[in-house]
Amino acid sequence: MQHFSQKYTILQLLETIPDGMEFSANEWPLHVTIADTFAIDWDESLLAERLTEMLHVHPPAESIVEGDAYFGEDEQVHVMLLRKTPDLLALHMDVIKLLEQGGWKPNNPQFAKDGFLPHSTIRDHARLYEGDTIRFTALSLIDMFPDKDPYRRRVVKTIPLKGNK
Repeated sequence: MQHFSQKYTILQLLETIPDGMEFSANEWPLHVTIADTFAIDWDESLLAERLTEMLHVHPPAESIVEGDAYFGEDEQVHVMLLRKTPDLLALHMDVIKLLEQGGWKPNNPQFAKDGFLPHSTIRDHARLYEGDTIRFTALSLIDMFPDKDPYRRRVVKTIPLKGNK
């Protein structure tokens, strides 16, 4: 029997999704992940509070879509890769440093810090294209296990970065 526990992820939504909205684990909106799936010792409200404090004073970041690749064991997940710009890397690292203060336990630590590989998965309904400019202006905290349902996702809170509303 598979065991599930409370996990979160932090990302830039590229579609407008209101706080509190839930969606299927198979039907993600278009996004770029900043902090991949993790557990943390903080409860959800403290996590959202600390993230809000940090992001409200953090400058936005920008990147450019550079090309495509295939991820996964069988290379079946088609993604668009984003350039690791200094401001995007700083945003990622600052989020990770904050999470570490709360006892961050990533599912896949190899994809954080030096292993951070910014990308957006191509969806049936939306995708990015080579040359697109992506602005990171608000990050969303996503509950990966809302109401103990491992097959749903919920937008806990979308938090604007400094100077954005």
